[in-house]
Amino acid sequence: MFDEPPPSNTVKLISADGFEFIIDRKYAMASGTIKNMLSSPGQFTESIQNEIHFRDIKYDAATFQPAIVLEKVCKYLYYNVRYMNSTAEIPEFKIEPELALEMLMASDFLDC
Repeated sequence: MFDEPPPSNTVKLISADGFEFIIDRKYAMASGTIKNMLSSPGQFTESIQNEIHFRDIKYDAATFQPAIVLEKVCKYLYYNVRYMNSTAEIPEFKIEPELALEMLMASDFLDC
């Protein structure tokens, strides 16, 4: 059996238009889908390279690119972990109305 290298502390999330977001693995694991991709047994590309390409996270409006949706997802993962067990009042996570539908679909896909 092969010795597997220890997991990296960061994960690279790549949008459909090629933008790369490097986030802390702890925050990326707040997504059930990302967690499964990175921690599944076997030699999957995502778990070996610590990179995940999101070809399905898209935004079709002429003024936005897919990277904007993935960027907002990354911000939400940090927000989610930060306030997960908070007993204080949790501030609102603002989502622009024009991104709401795409964010809903992305959060459903990512299980976060």
